[in-house]
Amino acid sequence: MIATFTKNLRFARALKARPFAMVWIGQSLSGLGDGIFYIALAWQVLLMTHSGTAMGLVLVASAIPRLVFMLIGGVTADRLPRQMILLWSDGGRGVVVLLISMLGFTGHLQFWHLVIEALIFGLVDGFFMPAVLAITPDLVEKDDLPSANALVSGSQTLTQLIGPVLGAALIALISPMGVFALNGLSFLISVAFLLSVQIPESHVGQFEVPRRGIAGVMVDVREGVFYVRSSRWLWVSILCLSIGSIGMAGPITVAMPKLIHDVYGQGAWLLGLISSAGAVGSLLGLGLVGQMKQLKRRGLISYLSLIPAGVGIVLFGLPWSHTAFFIVGAVASALFGLSGAFFNTNWFTILQEMVPGDKLGRVISLTMLGSFAAIPVSQALGGMLTDRLGPAMVFLLGGLLALSINFLPLLVRDVREMQ
Repeated sequence: MIATFTKNLRFARALKARPFAMVWIGQSLSGLGDGIFYIALAWQVLLMTHSGTAMGLVLVASAIPRLVFMLIGGVTADRLPRQMILLWSDGGRGVVVLLISMLGFTGHLQFWHLVIEALIFGLVDGFFMPAVLAITPDLVEKDDLPSANALVSGSQTLTQLIGPVLGAALIALISPMGVFALNGLSFLISVAFLLSVQIPESHVGQFEVPRRGIAGVMVDVREGVFYVRSSRWLWVSILCLSIGSIGMAGPITVAMPKLIHDVYGQGAWLLGLISSAGAVGSLLGLGLVGQMKQLKRRGLISYLSLIPAGVGIVLFGLPWSHTAFFIVGAVASALFGLSGAFFNTNWFTILQEMVPGDKLGRVISLTMLGSFAAIPVSQALGGMLTDRLGPAMVFLLGGLLALSINFLPLLVRDVREMQ
């Protein structure tokens, strides 16, 4: 059945590889669990504290260790079996969430427990994210990498779309602690799927000299940084993508609510509509790249594919009538989602094909670190500029910055001629 399905639909062809199918199903289920969990977490913090500052503290507690341990996570993903890292990550998070739910059910849960949980989740994410992205080449054939990456991104998009709605419904039915318990079980189910397959990992044992302790980790980090610095297409791309993110993250997350409320006088329903349009655009972009055969001149095509994202940001900042904005806002958000999904899927496929397996975890961690570090900078700048210049101007400036920066890698011959 799966063979017939994948033959007719190139987007799903990676599912013919059983190891990938098992890992993908398990991670999709745990991702859906996370989607409902974060809604329950926000609601639980509200019930316990009635404080926005408290919610901010929980988010910061998760973000800081994720950034701090991202590079170490990349080293670990290159040193150790990535399947083992995923097992410990999912199993550990499952146990922690189940313990929190037990504390809640027994009436012993306190706010500091949630902060500790957020710290643990952030720390584990620093190891999990490089490993789960770097393991894909070990799960499928090279020609199926675009399909695999599109399926992974597609499941993440769907869980982000469905998770909050499902989470809100489940909170009403079984309470936030019940949702916590479901999320814990989703992690354990993912562990079961991971244990059902054996994954050959060619990168294991490729370090010429065993390196132990903090000094060894730092040597491995420097080796990863040196590899990026010696590859012009890599360091130019990572730098430009990080700066380009500054022009996108702040407008979307900070200026958007104020644009909708202050400029167009609308409520949260329009914000939800625009977010949903972005998710639909992402799914369209993933379907497009997943259906394509092997692309040529992928560097050129990838960076040209970022143009719709910048155009979408600029469209939000232009003056529209209230009626026109409903349509333009949805279209702009869909363009942004389509562009980002198309680029990200191609980008990780390029990394997985061109970066040696024993360095892939570190290169992925450096890529993600640049993007993650740019987000709080963009949000802080976006907040200040929104108050001083207005939300529409933030979108115009951010979109123009993204468009100009994302063209710069095309000046590099290695990027233009990348096959």
